[in-house]
Amino acid sequence: MVHHKSGHRKAINIVDVFLQFFISLSILYPYFVKEKLIFTILKLSSIPMHKIFLFTLLLGIVNNTYANTQKDSVKVGVFITNLYDFNLADGSYITEFWTWSLFRNDSISFKESQEITKSKKTQFSNFYHQKKAGYNWEQKKCTAILIQDWDVRSFPFDHQKLTINIEDAMADTTSVVYIADISNSKINKSLEIEGWAIDSFHVQSDNVLYNTTYGDPELRGESVYPSVKTTIYLERTHCWLTFTKLVTGLYVAFLIALLVFKIMPHETESRIGLAVGGLFAAVGNKYIAENIVPTTTQNTLIDNIHNVTFAAILLIVALTIYNSALFHHEKQSKSIRIDNIGFWSILCVYFAINGWMVYSVAF
Repeated sequence: MVHHKSGHRKAINIVDVFLQFFISLSILYPYFVKEKLIFTILKLSSIPMHKIFLFTLLLGIVNNTYANTQKDSVKVGVFITNLYDFNLADGSYITEFWTWSLFRNDSISFKESQEITKSKKTQFSNFYHQKKAGYNWEQKKCTAILIQDWDVRSFPFDHQKLTINIEDAMADTTSVVYIADISNSKINKSLEIEGWAIDSFHVQSDNVLYNTTYGDPELRGESVYPSVKTTIYLERTHCWLTFTKLVTGLYVAFLIALLVFKIMPHETESRIGLAVGGLFAAVGNKYIAENIVPTTTQNTLIDNIHNVTFAAILLIVALTIYNSALFHHEKQSKSIRIDNIGFWSILCVYFAINGWMVYSVAF
């Protein structure tokens, strides 16, 4: 961020005060002389002339101070025309929008002073300025590649929050106030984002605090810059179809491994071979899912379902080995009873855990 401080800041200037005083005096003097009011005032007033002069000078200082402490208000709005190229692996997306500024002060401009924060690349074009109804109306088009921290822990039932922040890079809040143009800020109603639906849209003014003054000698410790923040909430479409495609192979692998309890305990090799085959099928499904689910350092819903499946299959293998040992020690009835209990227990607990994990993120 390049900040050119004090671009709009005003300060009390003694030259301006005296100039303002003498201009006022030159304007009023003809009227005083014409109506002979000045002589009447001097005759009726017992106030010394030097005190009248000091009082007039003080009024000039107060007037100049008041005029210079007024902040420029600017109404900023946004009209989003496009959102595309959602790159979950790269952590970015592209947006196109129009932004405008409405203000009364003719001596300032926001053509070069505004920036889009947290962007990899920003390009402004089609700048336009016109004076209408006493306001300076500036507008421009922006195309920006924005950095986005995609939260895919609930994929494919995830919701995403996109933020576009228009911030003043030259004037801080001591001289400029941003007001969000809420009524006119919108998203193009014809905008369609493949795989996503727009849930809500909000625009609000904000002040951004920085723990530096950027070298401004008039500030101490920190600085605050005005901004307008646009927030877009998205929800993924066709999430249940995507979820079904991701876990169908995994659930089939689990059921294959679970069928070992229906093979007689003495057929140890067949039982273990079937369980291991289910384990390999689950591992293969995980590799396929990782090519679809965005990479993240946190466990996603799909990761957790795979982990539960691996644990369930390993438990099946352990019970299979234990039951085979019981059977060979002539405890056939106990071995068959454990098979029946293991089948229904693992089946019910597995799908109960899966149902709870899906329910917690999908509803």
